[in-house]
Amino acid sequence: MNTFVTGGTGMTGAHLLLKLTEKGYNVKALKREKSNIEITRKIFNYHSGKGEELFSNINWITGDILDYDIINKALKNIDHVYHTAAMVSFKPSERHKMIYNNVQGTANIVNASLKNEINKLCHVSSVAALGETTIGEELTEETEKTDYKNVSGYAISKHRSEREVWRGIAEGLNAVIVNPSVILGAGNWYHGSPRMFKTAWEGLDYYTKGENGFIDVRDVVNTMMLLTESDINAERFILNGENLPFRTVFNIIADNLNIKRPSKYANSFMLHTLKTFDILKYYISNKEPRLTKHTLHSAQQIHTCSNKKIKDVLNYKFIPIDKSIKDICKIFLREFNSI
Repeated sequence: MNTFVTGGTGMTGAHLLLKLTEKGYNVKALKREKSNIEITRKIFNYHSGKGEELFSNINWITGDILDYDIINKALKNIDHVYHTAAMVSFKPSERHKMIYNNVQGTANIVNASLKNEINKLCHVSSVAALGETTIGEELTEETEKTDYKNVSGYAISKHRSEREVWRGIAEGLNAVIVNPSVILGAGNWYHGSPRMFKTAWEGLDYYTKGENGFIDVRDVVNTMMLLTESDINAERFILNGENLPFRTVFNIIADNLNIKRPSKYANSFMLHTLKTFDILKYYISNKEPRLTKHTLHSAQQIHTCSNKKIKDVLNYKFIPIDKSIKDICKIFLREFNSI
């Protein structure tokens, strides 16, 4: 089996590469010139005693998803394509760039997949690409986005990227789309969801009332491969392990890191004040703001996701989130206690 993976230096892409190499597939992975493949190597060694051997089997291709010629050349004789790459930024100055990069990059993947007649494309989207629900209603694959004014640039980029995949399907492409909730896993502790563990480790006193869906990265990778290697086509699936309050998640993290649980409630006024200071800090230092109107909204809202469709189709059993967090914390402590 010849496979091609974009986003191989990201958390999801790196775990996918590990699984593919464990199965003995021929793997090509796209990386940008300045990407750090050592994060991927580290993830291999987190989970496998043969990490170095498996990592050496990856055929890295230097390029960018915006370069169609490189993508087209890389997809020759490829069976399966896994598109996990996406720009994620909450900097106001990068909003338009992120939307363009994610949408045009996906269009290039779709077009090259069609031209090279690949067997199957698996596109990694997000629950952010789906619509909003009312309180007490679970998000499903049929929840369509109708409001574009009050959503993040990332959500817009993922929604429009999905439309490129549906366009490819209409033109004859075999493809599936997955919409993960918050993905939990070990990786770059200074970026993305792994930063939650670093933030808790450094001291987190406050909690919010929000609730969201969470899933272990290993479940994301496993279901992606099961769907890609099946006869399923032209479908999208929400990937979600459990719906939990943020407070519960951070309590579990604190318990497994042997640190104090967050004990102070951060009300709306306090969060808006912190957001104001965070935005001012961004304009002074150009550092990524931690709180935006979109992350602030998410931290206070209840977003629950249904996993009925994927469970019914694959009869899949997800890793409990408390076990997922326990496993990640073990890796985190092993690394940071050795520093």
